[in-house]
Amino acid sequence: MSRTKRTVIMGVFSAVATIMMYLEFPIFPQADFLKYDPSEIPALIVSFMVDPLAGVTVILVKDILFFFLKSGDPIGIAMNAAAGVIFVSIAGVIYHRRKTKARAIKGMVLSTICTTCTLVGLNALVVPLYFKAPFDLFLKFLPFIIAFNLIKFSIDSFVTFLVYKRISVFFKSEVKEVERRSI
Repeated sequence: MSRTKRTVIMGVFSAVATIMMYLEFPIFPQADFLKYDPSEIPALIVSFMVDPLAGVTVILVKDILFFFLKSGDPIGIAMNAAAGVIFVSIAGVIYHRRKTKARAIKGMVLSTICTTCTLVGLNALVVPLYFKAPFDLFLKFLPFIIAFNLIKFSIDSFVTFLVYKRISVFFKSEVKEVERRSI
């Protein structure tokens, strides 16, 4: 894949991911700081279509843009970036070893589990500091944190599984058409 094509794909999907971050909503009213947004879907698609580093780049670009455009909350954005980087990099690395549906599913399942486990640890540090509360507050939110991350990354995996092939074929055919016209 040419450097130009790679850059265009990352740019388009970073813009889409940034817009998708605005579609955030809490899954559990009891833990409304845990907000679902589908912005990891474009990054996971790029991780599969191009490579894991490109997917990570989409995560970082969309989080930086969202921070400056809306959020202003460095803790929330840092947690979102950490989750996204772990999720798309693990799934992408597993998929790129042998590009099959089975590897994609295995990558998404393992990355969902790894991301959830990592975020439990990060939340154990961040929740007491961020809310300036005792560690018991984290323990109170622990079931929500686990459930939220399993739900979020399962949804992202499922949607990616449904749309990836169509999107990747579209981008491959568009690129071939542009290359054909330029000759």
